[in-house]
Amino acid sequence: MEINTQIEIKTRTYRNYINGEWSDAANGAIMEARCPSDGQVVSIAPKSSAADVDRAARAARAAFERADWAYNPRSRSNALYAWAQKLRERGEDVARILSAEAGKPISEARFETGNAINYLEYSAASARKLYGGATNVDATSFSILAREPVGVVGAILPWNYPVTLFMRDMTPALAAGCATVVKPAAQTSGCAMILLELLHETGMFPAGVINALTGAGSEAGEALINHKDVDMITFTGGTAVGQHIMRTAADTMKKVSLELGGKAGNIVFADADMDKVMANAVRASFSNAGQLCTVASRLILEKKAAPTFLPAYIKLVEALRIGHSLAEDTQLGPVVNQTQLESVLGYINEAKSYAKLLTGGNRVTASGLDKGYFIEPTIFLDPPAGSRLAQDEIFGPVLVVQTFETLDEAIALANNTPYGLASGVWSKDIDKAMRVAREMKAGSCWVNCYNRLFPDAETGGYKLSGTDRAAGIEGLMKYTEVKHICIDFSAP
Repeated sequence: MEINTQIEIKTRTYRNYINGEWSDAANGAIMEARCPSDGQVVSIAPKSSAADVDRAARAARAAFERADWAYNPRSRSNALYAWAQKLRERGEDVARILSAEAGKPISEARFETGNAINYLEYSAASARKLYGGATNVDATSFSILAREPVGVVGAILPWNYPVTLFMRDMTPALAAGCATVVKPAAQTSGCAMILLELLHETGMFPAGVINALTGAGSEAGEALINHKDVDMITFTGGTAVGQHIMRTAADTMKKVSLELGGKAGNIVFADADMDKVMANAVRASFSNAGQLCTVASRLILEKKAAPTFLPAYIKLVEALRIGHSLAEDTQLGPVVNQTQLESVLGYINEAKSYAKLLTGGNRVTASGLDKGYFIEPTIFLDPPAGSRLAQDEIFGPVLVVQTFETLDEAIALANNTPYGLASGVWSKDIDKAMRVAREMKAGSCWVNCYNRLFPDAETGGYKLSGTDRAAGIEGLMKYTEVKHICIDFSAP
């Protein structure tokens, strides 16, 4: 296990973006975000209140009703393309802010920024493809089914992939003609606001069409969920918060789009191409220190493959370079904050009493990393299927290996959680792999690959992993309403 140490970070100050202008919180309050690698202050941003949310929502409502946006797809497309170009020009700056705020290795942060451009450009193209439909219902009537923007969309964004998910969740809303209010996670406020700075530089978005404010979810987020001028909430994050949003939104009958937790099972059969599995499996389970809803947090391994597979896999995991997120050769960074550190270590320490620990299991306290939230990549073998280790979304560098003997047993293990966001299967027998893929109760199933996410293809969850889909055509259409317009041309 190699270790990289401290790097100096320059603190940046941000402001809210409301109605095309930069402003402080109405109450003047601020908050700090610190680098998970070493505790340095990365960003200072407003700690917004309900008053700021009200101003942003009103600006969005006015822009939706009066600006040349909702029914001008060419203008929307051009503006989104211009924003993508700005992000391409400033991608390295964005990646470094992302790495510092989220603790994501800089190589992963660059990949995320590039992926965000893909989502943005997909939305730019989609803005001009919102097709409705038409049909003859009888001899003297004609029906038009028109797609119209849902209105004002409030977005509550997560900290783990704050740049990609900003673009994945917000740009389809803009492409559909909606006006928006964005509340980024407090831990990664700077990531969102630098994106808004780039948008502002284009000069192509009408004031109020997109607004962003920073603050705590308990105050600013709650005010956004309850605001009467917000027609829809989109949220990516934990299941408990998603359930609260769903209940609260019922009071105002808002549309709700939720992508929530996961506990993905990644099935590896003994007949898989093990070289290919090895090249992908470590990344599938330990990217972003395991802080990913679709992370392969359970490796479901055919028992007869375990004696050769596990030693080789553990060797790769133990060779991961742990270090400061901004160090070029870091492969595993910290978890996001003290709360997450304590939560993950709590799961690990509890599991030591009932599961076999194969590697890891400790906080990293080496010189230079002792101020950060680093945890060794950790692997447990065959915990009880109903244990918290096997059932809960841990959101840290912790992998559960579960062994099986039959295909049916593998499928049962994979589906034996309350979540259903992602899954994977590895086998050279395509018939077997496709049977597994069809029987997995998950919104995505990757066959002989893992975590292949595209703007063109929908993702989303079954069971407690959420509602509807993000990305692809479904991820655009959810931001629309269908209006039936009936024309009668019968003789008087």
